[in-house]
Amino acid sequence: MPSKVKIRLNRATGILAVAAAGALLYTFMPSCSMLADADDTLCFAIAEAKDGVVDWPDEEYLEPGYNNDCGITEFHECDHCDLNPWFESEEARAYIEGFGLAQGHGWGDLGRADMMTVNTVTKEIDTPLGRTYNAYANLVYANPPGIELDRAKDLKNFEYYDTFLKWMSAYVGQKTYRINGNCNRDCETVFSKECVIARTVSGPFRNDYTDLYQTFFYDLDAVWRASTIVHEVRHARDGRSHDACACINGSACDARWSSNGANTYELMWIAAYFYTPDDHQFITPARKKRAHSLFNHRKTAMFCWTPQWQLSDFWLINQIPEWYVHEAACSEDPRNTLPCMFLAN
Repeated sequence: MPSKVKIRLNRATGILAVAAAGALLYTFMPSCSMLADADDTLCFAIAEAKDGVVDWPDEEYLEPGYNNDCGITEFHECDHCDLNPWFESEEARAYIEGFGLAQGHGWGDLGRADMMTVNTVTKEIDTPLGRTYNAYANLVYANPPGIELDRAKDLKNFEYYDTFLKWMSAYVGQKTYRINGNCNRDCETVFSKECVIARTVSGPFRNDYTDLYQTFFYDLDAVWRASTIVHEVRHARDGRSHDACACINGSACDARWSSNGANTYELMWIAAYFYTPDDHQFITPARKKRAHSLFNHRKTAMFCWTPQWQLSDFWLINQIPEWYVHEAACSEDPRNTLPCMFLAN
C-alpha cells in the first residue's frame, strides 16, 4: 500500500448538473454542522491511484468532535467487516452485484479493484463500493434465505414472499435501474447542510439510472443507506415522483402517507426490518435500535402532513405483507384502510 494520505477526509462540495429528464433527489439535512472545503481528499486519493490500489484517507469519525448529535457514531458496527457476510463470500458479492451494481458506471473510478479495504483501527469497510454492499446486505440478510432467495419470482407470489422483507428484496431486484457511484458531494452551496444522497434519473434512449453520492457513502449508517436504496427504487421503474409540497426533507417530500410513494415504501421497509425476531442472526440489537430511531425521525421529516401510522402499527408486516403492500400503503388511517387503486406490482 502507498503511504497514508495525511489530510483527513473533509466535507467537500461538488455541484453536479444532470442533463436528463425526470431527476428525483434525495436530500440529506443533518442536525449537526457540516464542514466544507474546496478540496476533496477522497476524490484526490482515488484519482491518484489511476485504477490501482487506493490510499484511502483516514475516516472522519476518528477526528476530534465527530461524536455529535447526528446519531451515526454508535451505529458504526453496521459497517464492520465481520458483520457483513458478503465480505468472505464471492457468491454473496455476485448476488449483490445483481441489484443493478454490475451495470452501474463510475465504480472503477471509485476503486472497485481495491474495494475491500478495511480501516485498521475500527475494522470498518472504507470504500464507497464496500459501503454500498453493506447497504444491500441489510436487504439481503434481513431474510433467512439470504442469497438463496429467488428474487425473480412474480411479485404477486406472496406464498413465496411470505414476509415483507423477502418481498422488498425481490422488489428492489426487479425494479431497480443501474446503480452508479459518484465521488462528488452535491450540495446547494459550499457551506450548505443540504446535500444530495442519491439521484434517480429517467430519460430518453434508456438513460435510466440512480447515482449514489459521497454523502451516501460517508454520512449515513448502513441501515439508512439500505432504506435509501428502497426509496430510490420506488422512483425507478414504478415512476413514483415526489409531491410538490414543502417539508423538512426539502425537495424529497410527499404530501401524505397515502401517496404510496418512495417515502412510504422506505418507512415500511424500516418497520419490517425492526420487526424481525430478537434472535435474528444478522439484525443485531444495535441495528434494531437504529431502525427504531430512523423510522421516527424520517416519518416527521418526509411528509407535508405527518402520517398517523406509528411503528407499532407494523408488527404484523412480516406475517401479512400483501395487506401492507395492497392496502396499508394507500391509507391515511391505520384503523380505516382502503385498497390501493393501482397495485405496486
